[in-house]
Amino acid sequence: MTITADYAFAPAAATGIPYKLDGGRLVLRTFARIGAVACALVAVLIWLAPGATWESDVMLFKLLLFVVALMAAVGLWQVSLAPLPPTVEVDVVNREVRLIRAGAPTADRVIERCAFDDLHAVELQGRHITFWARGERLLAEITLSNASAHAALLGALRAVGKLDPGSVKCP
Repeated sequence: MTITADYAFAPAAATGIPYKLDGGRLVLRTFARIGAVACALVAVLIWLAPGATWESDVMLFKLLLFVVALMAAVGLWQVSLAPLPPTVEVDVVNREVRLIRAGAPTADRVIERCAFDDLHAVELQGRHITFWARGERLLAEITLSNASAHAALLGALRAVGKLDPGSVKCP
């Protein structure tokens, strides 16, 4: 008997993000990047302006414009960066999955909270677990390497009826 690994039919990982996709954020980020490059260019070109004298008041004005343009460029560049992906917290005791925004104020930290009972489906492939919210929307994907945490999570999911008791085999 021979065992071979066939990767041609391996299930593809579902890709998705837990927040709304629209073009508004992309357009704003693009304009912010263009503005950042323009401000940086202004900051450099201030020193190359022809016909300016070397008097102290003109140099001080150039320095002030340089600093303001440089700070605007850095600020706009920071605004144009992509947001950090949320962190997934699985609370087995409270039986819920939470998406957490790192570094946000306490009131805005939790993006979404979904109880195990409210999940549409849970897919299990070895140690890889995919949580689907209502409306067949991808909520989170996790991979657990800790055996005791994996067993505790599977037990909690079985208790609420999201996993079939006979469907899970030891990885």
